[in-house]
Amino acid sequence: MIEPDTGTRGEAVAAWIRERIVNGELTPGTHLQEQAIGNLTGTSRTPVREALKLLQREQLVLYSPNRGYVVRRFSLKDILDAFDVRATLEGMVCRLVATKGLSAEADARLSEVDEEMRQVAFGTTWGERASFRWFDLNGYFHKLLIEEADNPMLASVIIQTQRLPLIFDSNQRLRSAVQVSRMFGEEDTQRSYRDHKAIVSAIRARDAGEAERLMRGHILESRETMRRNFGRAYPDPAVAADGDAVAEPPAA
Repeated sequence: MIEPDTGTRGEAVAAWIRERIVNGELTPGTHLQEQAIGNLTGTSRTPVREALKLLQREQLVLYSPNRGYVVRRFSLKDILDAFDVRATLEGMVCRLVATKGLSAEADARLSEVDEEMRQVAFGTTWGERASFRWFDLNGYFHKLLIEEADNPMLASVIIQTQRLPLIFDSNQRLRSAVQVSRMFGEEDTQRSYRDHKAIVSAIRARDAGEAERLMRGHILESRETMRRNFGRAYPDPAVAADGDAVAEPPAA
């Protein structure tokens, strides 16, 4: 039964559907039936329709007169495009934070996460547990800076770019250890750690231009890793000759 904390019942239903799309329970190409969703959420068709229109605006679902609403499929190009947008927006985040200066609380939290990331990146054992812990710490690092920028509009757009390519779950993790090992290796993690160190140093030095440049480069390097390794993480015999693969991870 859906009981919205804030907003309309349609927004609450949208949040319910969105979570299941992002976490892989509703896979790309799934037909979203109003009656079935209404039964599962304990709502009438009206808030379900509102929810589906909202998700259509977010580009998570597509509508056609013949099929109704379906979960959108994402190509490799879609994923790379999202990384391009993130590079610009999160670069802006770092410019804002460096311009106004870190709060004492955020500075301390960055020091704490830096130490744990160092231990994970340069630990003696790199495996499933370490890789998933890295994803959590990496997500926390970026989220901390976004919050510190204190720009809700910017934050909301970044969140949308993070959820659009349906290869990560709601915690910004790849969904399986196999995908992690094929997409990002220990060297990628160590490079990312060094990037984070340089970004934070520029922010602490109040060098807004350098902080922005470093974050843009950091995300674009991750984009290149994604481009290079996508086919290994998501092997698909139906990949087109031009390399435009469909991102359709298995259900969680």
